[in-house]
Amino acid sequence: LGLIQTPSAETNDEGTLSFTYNQNNIWKFGTLSVSPFNWLEASYFYYRPSDLIWQGDLVQGHYLDKGFNLKLKLLPRNKKIPQIAIGLDDFAGTGLFSKEYIVATQALKNTKFSLGMGWGSFSNINSFKNPLSFLSKQLIIRPEFSDNFQQGGALNYDKWFRGNAGLFGGVEIFFPKKNGLSLKIEYDPFNYLDFSAKNRPEASFDIRKKDSNLNVGLSYPFNKFITFDASFIKGNTFNLSV
Repeated sequence: LGLIQTPSAETNDEGTLSFTYNQNNIWKFGTLSVSPFNWLEASYFYYRPSDLIWQGDLVQGHYLDKGFNLKLKLLPRNKKIPQIAIGLDDFAGTGLFSKEYIVATQALKNTKFSLGMGWGSFSNINSFKNPLSFLSKQLIIRPEFSDNFQQGGALNYDKWFRGNAGLFGGVEIFFPKKNGLSLKIEYDPFNYLDFSAKNRPEASFDIRKKDSNLNVGLSYPFNKFITFDASFIKGNTFNLSV
């Protein structure tokens, strides 16, 4: 669970199985998520960008990638204390979305606030020195490629929580008596030429250029099982999720 492009500290209820389909002019994105416990959310995704080339195939849009995400949530006993979660996104293999984060979410009446700090893709813009570097100097630099790098999904553990960090966050405002309709506004820290592409030469500047660091969208739960999200991301792109 999250805002538009950035995560929140929330997870689905225990025993939940969900599928999300996301599409814009950059990519088609399908994610299968499971929550075996109310403190754990694990996801498996497939990603098809519209501009990247698949190995020797010269046709753009044939590239296909997969990855894994993991979120662990701390469960406060007092509801006045924010929920806090630690996450690893695309933590193995090619790592086109590779990032780690710590995020807090607090609900107040009809509003939820989220604020987080992340590494990897979260540090694409307005980054700062890793605040965890006091633990080890090895955390200052994030290697471009893991020593354990493989195309088939080996864990890139020597990149986790390393390198510069960046901030992200946003707010979700629920409209009273509107059947769960909400407005989402978030600060988007991503450079889309790097995020999901790793600055590959065929990545299209025309579709990945960014005109704004603010994303805005509406979320509407059609029924108990289906939710529609429509948003405007990076100042120039319509984004749809179901």
